[in-house]
Amino acid sequence: MSAVLAPPDRPGSPGIPSPTVKIVRPSTVLAALREAMSPDAVAPLPHTPRTTWVLSLTALLIAVAGWLDLYQHYDVSAPGATVAAIARALPVLLCLYRPLAAWWLALAAAIATAAPTHPVSDSEPWPWAVTSVFCLVVVLTVIALRAPRRVLVTLWLILLAAGTALVVLRGPVRLGDLLPITILSALAPLTAEAIGSRGAAQRRLVVVEEISQAEHARRTLLEERTRIARELHDVVAHHMSVITVQADSAPYRIADLPPAAADEFGSIAAEARRSLTEMRRLLHVLRQDTDAGAEVSPQPGLAELPVLIETAHRAGLDAHLSVAETVPTPDRVPVGVQLSAYRLVQESLSNVVRHAPGTTVRVTVTGDASALRITVVNSAPEAPEAPGSPGAAGASGTPEAPGARGSAGAPNRPVETHDHTADSGPGGTGTGTGQGLIGMRERAAMLAGELHTEALPDGGFRVAAMLPLPPADATPATTTPGAA
Repeated sequence: MSAVLAPPDRPGSPGIPSPTVKIVRPSTVLAALREAMSPDAVAPLPHTPRTTWVLSLTALLIAVAGWLDLYQHYDVSAPGATVAAIARALPVLLCLYRPLAAWWLALAAAIATAAPTHPVSDSEPWPWAVTSVFCLVVVLTVIALRAPRRVLVTLWLILLAAGTALVVLRGPVRLGDLLPITILSALAPLTAEAIGSRGAAQRRLVVVEEISQAEHARRTLLEERTRIARELHDVVAHHMSVITVQADSAPYRIADLPPAAADEFGSIAAEARRSLTEMRRLLHVLRQDTDAGAEVSPQPGLAELPVLIETAHRAGLDAHLSVAETVPTPDRVPVGVQLSAYRLVQESLSNVVRHAPGTTVRVTVTGDASALRITVVNSAPEAPEAPGSPGAAGASGTPEAPGARGSAGAPNRPVETHDHTADSGPGGTGTGTGQGLIGMRERAAMLAGELHTEALPDGGFRVAAMLPLPPADATPATTTPGAA
């Protein structure tokens, strides 16, 4: 067991950390040795055509250059040089399948080549010939791409020990002969490991970004669906309140009401109150995470569209609203349809604020007894925008204009609702996730309506929605339900 002790602090020196001891346990050393000795401890490189060709050409180069090197500089016979050259080239090919086994084979071949050879001059390195160094460094570099650093250190120390032993046994000792292999066998694997670690970090970063984008898209959809569910429950809760009031007041409003009918009205009122209580509990659960502390106010409808346009003006848009005379009166349009129409216009305006600020936007509301139609068209932005960010079809993400106020004197909801990128769905030209458009389509589909988006030839964008209306003989809906 070895220990490294930091220099002690001077007495009375405040703020200096206490001495630290870094202990290398024998079990750690033995584990690294066992891992280095196991042929299957390091996984091979992927068998790609590029890897196969590179290692094959390297093995051929080591074989040819190794034969010439031994034959000319170490006075080895032609057959012996051939055998030694092939023995040092085979480990490079074996790296494709068993990197650690290839290392031990390369080390054995290098030692077997060095032991009987003698350089013809003092300028030739020994015990490791140039081609032996090349073979060992290549194999160690391949291992560095797959093995942990402790295995590399272990193999490097074994190589250094083997070279030192050969020099000491042969004599005279020339430590300078070990300098090239010591430097190359350390720098090449460490460089390869750094490159491999950088590539692995980049791949992990890509995976993390993909997971983050997927999680962001999922969270966005959940938030939008939660908001839609909350608004729908607000609408239903309003009607449940009306049912409760009507059932409770029926015995007083209808003369000569039979007792059985009065009891039936009482049962209806009791069931409505129980349902209303459960709905309020559900609304509390839905709001406690997303709208904690939010102000409870009536849901907006067609009557609040002028306020929304004024908010867009304060956000820097040249927005105009046009409502056709054929549009049914608010008391003939269900609350859910009014709310969805308001949200569609709100989302479209927020997209323009984000992706085409300063442009002209025209909001047109038309319709008849069968359907309500909303069209939002923005002109081309003055400056070209980043790819994937169309005006009304992009997603929202800009804060509300300061000081904008909504209905009932309460602070108006922001022009935009979320922060997403542009959509690439039908009619969209963006390349982002487009959760804003998905939420708009869900709103239209929820009411059996339609939503169409398209880029205009002049560079603007158009959003068109059709929301069907119930038959005229259906029970009219109140315009602005209160929150349950």
